[in-house]
Amino acid sequence: MRKRTNGVPTYTVPEAAALLSVSQEYVYRLIQADSFPALHLRRGGGQGRYVVPAKAVEQLLDFAVGAGNCIDVAEWVDTWRTNSAGGAA
Repeated sequence: MRKRTNGVPTYTVPEAAALLSVSQEYVYRLIQADSFPALHLRRGGGQGRYVVPAKAVEQLLDFAVGAGNCIDVAEWVDTWRTNSAGGAA
């Protein structure tokens, strides 16, 4: 979370995966299934890359701590989108 402390507003997918203790592949699958917030940076029809808003990771972790039970990330994303003006972090 040092990047966020230094004012960097995004994490790479590997960084977000490490913070969440899951594999990079799993985060990519969630993103591609529209079940996790991310930015797809590309030009034209090229492949590009994904970055994850740092606020999204932080809010997800805070929500899990506050909930006191197991949460479903897909359900959290719906709430996050509603509360974040259409998902903008």
